[in-house]
Amino acid sequence: MAIDPGQEAPAEQPSRTKAYRTLVVDPSDAVTGLSIVFGVVGALVGMIAAVVVTPDLSLALLGYCVLTGLAGGSAGIVTGGMVGAILAVAKGVTPPRDIGKQP
Repeated sequence: MAIDPGQEAPAEQPSRTKAYRTLVVDPSDAVTGLSIVFGVVGALVGMIAAVVVTPDLSLALLGYCVLTGLAGGSAGIVTGGMVGAILAVAKGVTPPRDIGKQP
């Protein structure tokens, strides 16, 4: 159907329903992401604590930093995983249910 040059095209009717975009975070992504972040922070806190607590600078300081970095990192990974799981469950992401629909 051709439109005459003197005739305007019909205006589109605006939709009364707005399309909202919802952000859905996969629970496994939340657990993994927070575990990584908390693990790095825990390792840094452990290393800084080793430097502050050690009375003198020696070769043992390197061993202390490695040891406290591993301990702080593993504690941070466990804590971050727990916090991520709590946030993911509290968000309540559930798949929609198709009750009563037959294929």
